[in-house]
Amino acid sequence: MKATKEKNSFININLDPALPTQRRNQVIPDKFVSEEDSDTVLNFSLDIIEQASDYCCSVKPNTQYFLGALPILRRVVNKIHDEGMIAILDHKLSDIGSTNDSAIFWISEMGFDAFTFSPFAGNVQETVQSAHKKNLGVIVLTLMSNPEAENVMIKTTVDGQPFYMHIAKKVKESRADGCVVGLTGFVKSEYIGNIQRIVGDKVVFLMQGIGPQGGEAAHIKYVTNPLVSLGRSVIYSQNPREVVKRYYDLFKSMHACMQRKLQKVL
Repeated sequence: MKATKEKNSFININLDPALPTQRRNQVIPDKFVSEEDSDTVLNFSLDIIEQASDYCCSVKPNTQYFLGALPILRRVVNKIHDEGMIAILDHKLSDIGSTNDSAIFWISEMGFDAFTFSPFAGNVQETVQSAHKKNLGVIVLTLMSNPEAENVMIKTTVDGQPFYMHIAKKVKESRADGCVVGLTGFVKSEYIGNIQRIVGDKVVFLMQGIGPQGGEAAHIKYVTNPLVSLGRSVIYSQNPREVVKRYYDLFKSMHACMQRKLQKVL
């Protein structure tokens, strides 16, 4: 991605702004709270985007956290772009073609650059073609980070292969732009290597699970084009800018290792 080179970073921020009325822990701090919930979400989101901008190349707002404040997403996207980053909508789109087309229309209208897509209903090829007409990237859920994904994506097979490998082939065939891949405990390096081998070197790996989920950062070295997501550990910290910088410094050494690996291959 162009933004990765310009920012010298492959960090993505998961923007999941939870209102204090939604849950007890990891919620928007009181200093951002306003009379209107939409203002609370917006104030917090804009602050996180600004604090993270020096060390990140993309921000991924999650639709589920903006359902009560959808009109503000345009302003969130504008802020992301103003800070020189890519805007990815974490929507996990999954439906019949005409419904997907409607979502793609509105995702484009809001100004996003890409969105996440769930392949469980099929339609990968059709969705990618529709999205590319709108200059939108499609990032397909390929091996998720939640524990239950092990049963569905690894132990379940299609044509004698684990389901995650079947999805990876669909990513390759459809020319989708990226894969969502977890880094959590059950995800072995060989699984990540299998996906990389199938999809090729041009596909972005949106890697999830670093932080509270206990994801293994070392797995990043098996990927050619990583985009590593940070979420709760950053956005709900006392000093998001300081925390994301620590991750940035950590990932820089891994990036250097990857570059040496690529030079040997080339």
